[in-house]
Amino acid sequence: MKNSRRVTVAAPAISAELLESLRIRESSPLPKLRQLYLNLYGVIEGGQMPFDSRLPSSRDLAAQLDLGRNTVIGVYEQLTSEGMLKTDGRRGTRVARRLGSRRDESGLPWPHSDRAAGNRVVSSTGSALSPGEPDTRLFPHAVWRKAQSRAVDRVAGKLGYRNSGLPETREAIARYLANYRSLSVDAEQIVITSGTRQSLALAAHLYADPGDSAWVECPGYLGAVDAFRQSGLSVTPCRVDAEGLVMPPTDTMLPRLIYVTPCFQYPTGVPLATGRRAALLQLSREQGCIVFEDDYDSEFRDDTQPRPALAADAAGARVLHAGTFSKLLFPAMRVGWLVLPQHAVEQAERCLRVIGGGCNTIAQAVVTELLDNGSIGRHLRQARHIYGQRRQALISALQDCDLFEPIDEVSGSLSLVLQLKDSVSLTALQAAFTEAGIGAQPLEHLDWQLARPTRCKAIVIGLGNVDTLAIPATSQCLVKALASVSRAAH
Repeated sequence: MKNSRRVTVAAPAISAELLESLRIRESSPLPKLRQLYLNLYGVIEGGQMPFDSRLPSSRDLAAQLDLGRNTVIGVYEQLTSEGMLKTDGRRGTRVARRLGSRRDESGLPWPHSDRAAGNRVVSSTGSALSPGEPDTRLFPHAVWRKAQSRAVDRVAGKLGYRNSGLPETREAIARYLANYRSLSVDAEQIVITSGTRQSLALAAHLYADPGDSAWVECPGYLGAVDAFRQSGLSVTPCRVDAEGLVMPPTDTMLPRLIYVTPCFQYPTGVPLATGRRAALLQLSREQGCIVFEDDYDSEFRDDTQPRPALAADAAGARVLHAGTFSKLLFPAMRVGWLVLPQHAVEQAERCLRVIGGGCNTIAQAVVTELLDNGSIGRHLRQARHIYGQRRQALISALQDCDLFEPIDEVSGSLSLVLQLKDSVSLTALQAAFTEAGIGAQPLEHLDWQLARPTRCKAIVIGLGNVDTLAIPATSQCLVKALASVSRAAH
């Protein structure tokens, strides 16, 4: 038998024309990693590198472009996470984007289908720039399918009716909170819910009676207002400034519940300042108020580590910590959690049995598998980077527009608030956005103490359903729609 040798096929040399398309411009204000990402994305979308083309190794491309190897590795990793590239063992890194089809080589719908069509932006996941929507296309489908298969095997004997969450899911979430939110809790303190709204209803049932007062940020999450009002509570708006929630005067009726998004206030994006955190916790200690901490978007702070969860600093204060995997994975997952004192857990689970929900065994098992095998951690790092790039691209695209006040850059989240220089008709603006396929939302709609607002002074935009390279064209549609309303007003 003849001896066989493993033959390594070298990647074809990049043409001079293609190399020039990828070259970094020293005169550009963009970082080198950002430039290379945009250049490589562009040549793939433009068909210069067709489906299954093999790219040079990160070392070779770095040498040809006079870049650091880590820069090339970072771009390859991001484009792989976005489905543009694939790593295929000895076959190297190859193009996964198939032009002329909305599907890639896996047979799944191609995820990056936002496109500008005349004056209208078309998005595969709804109106572009809609706030509150994560990019459900980012999580690797193959990883999801594998985790789902393993999860079904894991819970094969637990598919009957259940009265509480899976112990292994509670343990996995407890580890997640310790690692990412500096919050040390026993797994037995975690109640699995179907999401933040159910957690809010549960908190109101456990800790308040009809007629009690609740404080809620304004502008803020309308789901909190609805949940508390449905429970018969009297809801008091708390305005939000550059330091977060502003507590009402001391002569105001003391609340039984206080709803707050301390890490990243929705929708303004400001974190709760140190002094405000301390004052809120002190009020809870002295008066027995229950603070409901909605840990909204804490995972997406991309340039700094988020401050520890408010519950981690409680030290005698009564703080309920709530979160979900809706933004990190996708809303259809319907797995959330509420951290309660141990003595309240049994009553909470009895309440859940009455209202239903919170015990989707298979979904819990999938989350457990993804947490245990590190997939969620890896996805979080990639998603944080992608959303951060989208935010920078959006700010760059709009920074010279004279319709907006200077943009206050924030360090995370899936949304951004843009202040208008002049107020416009709210009705006319909504009509213009609908016509243009723009899902940006007037901030006044989240200012729930306003009965019937007629003017708009700020808009909330989302980063979840518009691709990085589609942002310039989408921004132009946004500006054009706003300009048409502004001109009509004059």
